[in-house]
Amino acid sequence: MKAKSSSRLISSARCQHFTATGRQCASLAGDRSSGLCPRHAAQSQASSADATNFRQALTRDAEDFQNAQGVNNSLGTLYCLLSEGSISPRRASVLAYISSLLLRTLPAIDYDNERFPESEAAADVQAQSPAQADQPAPDSASDPTRQPVTPGKDPLPKTADEFANAVLNRKPN
Repeated sequence: MKAKSSSRLISSARCQHFTATGRQCASLAGDRSSGLCPRHAAQSQASSADATNFRQALTRDAEDFQNAQGVNNSLGTLYCLLSEGSISPRRASVLAYISSLLLRTLPAIDYDNERFPESEAAADVQAQSPAQADQPAPDSASDPTRQPVTPGKDPLPKTADEFANAVLNRKPN
């Protein structure tokens, strides 16, 4: 029985760091609160200090992720952090996936900005009198500045009856 309790004491006194292959560090833990030897405790502190700088490094030249160049700059920094071993591959893959999603939304943002320019909308709101602001917006079909539907896509019918007829009379692909 004493052999088991002494082995527990020895294992709890050992460094709690495990290698990538699953082997436990053979050194004695220098700090009981962290359970790590001095070498792994220093590595842990350095990596936690670097983790706070990742945000600053990844967003420095990102230009608020509003264009492809900004996302590309962030991905380049992410590549450098990964190659240095400063960031875990798992975290890097999640950030790369988020960057991919950001890149996919850029054409939609450009389309919205072309369709609804903010400067014109702000000028229209300022030019309206208070009585005009209470009125509903004009129908988009009668709006001459309305953007055309993208090629290959028909606009939706205006009424429910037109929609039902279009669905019932649709030719299969």
